[in-house]
Amino acid sequence: MAELVFVSGNRAGQRIAVSTPRAVIGRHPACDVVLDISSVSRQHAAVTIEGDDVFIEDLRSRNGTTVNGQRLTARQRLSDGDEVVICDQCLRFQDAEHFDATILSAEPRTDEADMVEADISDSHIVSQLDMRGLSGDAPAGPQSEAHLRAVVGLRRALGGSLSLDEVLPRMLDGLFGIFAQAERGFVLLIDPKSQRLVLRASRFKNGPEPGALRLSLSLLDNVVKTKRAILSADAASDSRFDSSHSIVDCQIRSVMCVPVIRSDGDVLGVVHVDSRDPRSRFEQSDLQVLAGIAGDAAQVIGRAVAHDERIGQEQLKRDLELAHRVQQGLLPTRPPAIDGYDVFDFYESAQHVGGDFFAYVPLAGGALATVMADVCGKGVSAALMMASLSGDVRYCLASEPDAAVAVARINDAFLRSGWDDRFATMIAAVLEPRSGRVTLVNAGHLPALIRNPHGKVREVGAEAAGLPLGVDTGANYVSCTEVLGPGETLILFTDGITEAMDHEHRCYGTERLTRVLEDEVKTAEDLGRRILADVDRHAAGQIRSDDICLICLRRWPA
Repeated sequence: MAELVFVSGNRAGQRIAVSTPRAVIGRHPACDVVLDISSVSRQHAAVTIEGDDVFIEDLRSRNGTTVNGQRLTARQRLSDGDEVVICDQCLRFQDAEHFDATILSAEPRTDEADMVEADISDSHIVSQLDMRGLSGDAPAGPQSEAHLRAVVGLRRALGGSLSLDEVLPRMLDGLFGIFAQAERGFVLLIDPKSQRLVLRASRFKNGPEPGALRLSLSLLDNVVKTKRAILSADAASDSRFDSSHSIVDCQIRSVMCVPVIRSDGDVLGVVHVDSRDPRSRFEQSDLQVLAGIAGDAAQVIGRAVAHDERIGQEQLKRDLELAHRVQQGLLPTRPPAIDGYDVFDFYESAQHVGGDFFAYVPLAGGALATVMADVCGKGVSAALMMASLSGDVRYCLASEPDAAVAVARINDAFLRSGWDDRFATMIAAVLEPRSGRVTLVNAGHLPALIRNPHGKVREVGAEAAGLPLGVDTGANYVSCTEVLGPGETLILFTDGITEAMDHEHRCYGTERLTRVLEDEVKTAEDLGRRILADVDRHAAGQIRSDDICLICLRRWPA
């Protein structure tokens, strides 16, 4: 089975089997290989299998796909070792005849040699030790003193360290002090998301090796799956390796690899130590010492993992709180004071930050533009789009007297921002306070509503609605005009209101909103609070899935 192996980024070492006739790579969740990166197109590239050949093609993506540094212009056959780059993600193709070498390097490999594996055999495995149920107590026998010294040295090395970035290097330093023949040492931990081994710490006696790092996946996988520590006396002549390939260059003569197992039996990762010197091979007693150390280290590593997760969650919480404050700074702090009018507004994000947006933009001649937008998605990505949109909205409306032309300029600016296949809906209402004239421009947003003093409600501007922002370059928008009479109220809202769900997954809907607007009200705030209370009654404690934004602008009665 052929594979694509990530060779850079936070997914380095992760493997993707190429087994289906056609696999699509892209940002959309429905893709076979999902790259959740804004610069990656929704459907970026496709890998297809035809007989014994594997091909890759670019699906007319925005930023393109390269193979070995050459941008794809047509479908291309992949050969073993080809490097495929999609934006900042580098993947190496490995055909079915070659060993799935784990590539654990921050930089793409430049050499062509791969580790090769033949049929797995235990002919040169000198010893295996079952780690299940193994305690950290010193074993009886001649190695008990050595094990005790190792444990004491390890605990001194670790000291009060809490973070993995401190624990793992110190542990490797301790191992090199115990095993004088060790030339390379690695700690690999299982990533909870991908369930793949990821290199977290390494140590070299004679300095880092040139080029990318190569490790035997079959050995590592065997240790993880069987939960057994393995000692190989002569890895270079082990029948699992083909001596005609790069393993000979590595000249690894002796390997110890042990699993790190939690008290509940789950494997956290592995510790790997090897040597090239044929005169200084590891012995059975060394494996017992390393296995005992791994048993003790499991508790320390488990605590460090929990500590790092807690720190990460706290940092994320602080970042989200900061993002929330920044976003609130982009929104109006209070409704504008307009002679002859009262205004109510409300904004609440479903998460710490959201994608709904509203603004009041003073214009020439005393006019006021009220803008509401809803960018696709939720969370941080939507908030970033909202922040970018807010600046364009204010600039374009303030500098362009024609509201429809201003919205077209906002659309062009949105497309230039590089949000790829993202979009936003928006509605702008320019009010001339003295006459009550309202000029509406709708870019794919929900229609505005106007309520008269007697509770009658009508939709306005639906027939003139254009495309959402970010859909088409050079899109044209048209405006429509309404007059807000005495006692009438203009209502703008996002779909967080109409699509609020009850416990039976029924939407709140426009009809129910219209019925609420029919009741008698005295102020814009009274009307807005009544709408929000009714939405809360409908949702009845259900978790809110979308942001809510509401503006009520009411002209005083004559």
